[in-house]
Amino acid sequence: MSKNAVDAAIDVAYRNRRPIMLIPSRRQVEAQSQGGGYVEGWSTETFAQYVRSRDPEGLLLLCRDHGGPYQNPREKQQRYSLSEALKSAALSYEEDIRQGFDLLHIDTSVGLDGTAPVEAAIDRAVELYAGAVEYAASQGARPMFEIGFEDQGPDTNDPAEFEEQVGAALARLRAAGLPDPVFIVAQTGTKVLETVNVGALTLAPFAVASTVRALAAATRRHGVALKAHNCDYLTREQLRHLDRAGVDALNVAPEFGVVESRALAALLRELGLNVQLERFLALSYESRSWEKWMRPGTLASDTDRAPISGHYVFATDAFRDIKEAARDRAERRGIDLDARLRDAVAAAIEHYSAALPVTEAVKQPVAA
Repeated sequence: MSKNAVDAAIDVAYRNRRPIMLIPSRRQVEAQSQGGGYVEGWSTETFAQYVRSRDPEGLLLLCRDHGGPYQNPREKQQRYSLSEALKSAALSYEEDIRQGFDLLHIDTSVGLDGTAPVEAAIDRAVELYAGAVEYAASQGARPMFEIGFEDQGPDTNDPAEFEEQVGAALARLRAAGLPDPVFIVAQTGTKVLETVNVGALTLAPFAVASTVRALAAATRRHGVALKAHNCDYLTREQLRHLDRAGVDALNVAPEFGVVESRALAALLRELGLNVQLERFLALSYESRSWEKWMRPGTLASDTDRAPISGHYVFATDAFRDIKEAARDRAERRGIDLDARLRDAVAAAIEHYSAALPVTEAVKQPVAA
């Protein structure tokens, strides 16, 4: 996510007259009291203010992606206890609610040293969900909710096991008098590594679509919509498989950062700013934010890795110096640098926006 990505999403939403979800994680945009995020120096408050000031018709939905314990990096870095991490997540949700977020993703799949067992994840989700609902009521707010209990993998859920998990989670929520979530996240054979989707959908689309159809049927039997994550780098036909299988909404994010980074690198080459290009690639590479996206045993070069993490350094002073030099040269050639970058990201968003119809759940097909 970046300012240009947000502006591109707004452009696409208004051009097509259809809503788009903005889905910052706690790493990207966070409550100031919880340390803030890496995108544009935005806190939850300043992010919400920026979007609302440019979205008079409310076509952009503000959605918290991957809220929950251990989703803020400092909770792991500082070895928070579970109770401390849950409290931190609750405070983050409270700020989301104060700032008018439309949807909260309760993701309790992460533990201090790995993934949380499904049973423990459900327990934690119910606790956070109840706290968020209670706080929202005190603020006169009614956010929608999304739940998920597993870290994203390349395969699909087993439909019978998934339905059992969904039933157990919803029973717990309903027993506590809590509203149903709008979305449940399933494993849909989609997984991003490097700059490709390595999920099973890309290898066996018809078989995966058959399983996803069963997952969608399971959520519908419980009155909840199905959401797919890690849908970056999918072709139009692969997206159609998800649509026809019953996926109601999908998340796309890292691809847009890579698109913007590549567009900037191309423009720097076009402008003959080779020194600035090398500085940008080095800054991105040295951040090492690409590490979590790499495939085991990858043969990717340093040049391949750098664009994967470019968007992580957009808010740094070193990057601003690079961008100002590029902006100055571009203006002398009659080029609007940010417009060039926005257009590149907007084209990528359009690819996904056109892939799914607007859902009944929230009139919302795609997330950026």
